[in-house]
Amino acid sequence: MPSLTPAPLAILLFQPDLADRPDRRSAIDLAHELLRTGAAVDVVAPMGGGPLRAELDPAVGQIDLAKRHAATSPLALARMVAERQPALLAVPRDVGWVGRLALWLARSKAPLVVLTGKVEADLAAIRAATPRSG
Repeated sequence: MPSLTPAPLAILLFQPDLADRPDRRSAIDLAHELLRTGAAVDVVAPMGGGPLRAELDPAVGQIDLAKRHAATSPLALARMVAERQPALLAVPRDVGWVGRLALWLARSKAPLVVLTGKVEADLAAIRAATPRSG
């Protein structure tokens, strides 16, 4: 029998790395805030390691694309988008082109949210871009 409860909103947060920088720390805080709202969140990075990896809540998915740089990640990210079929993809401004290319390669209709590095503003942008049901 199919479930009557809706599946949680699936969100992919792409980060060029998990270095301890203010904008990356903001993305980790955003992932935790989205988790608190009931969303299913995956943090995707070219290389999954970095100081901030240890700060991720275990309920946040961690996807390592096994790539050296964000610039070499669009195809691997497109595979993740096609496989996971997220409600949206969120990326920092400096790698917005990676997100756009990945969505195009995956032929996904998911919206792209460009992150500002401010949790409240990014959360509002994600809410605004989230598909509404009913």
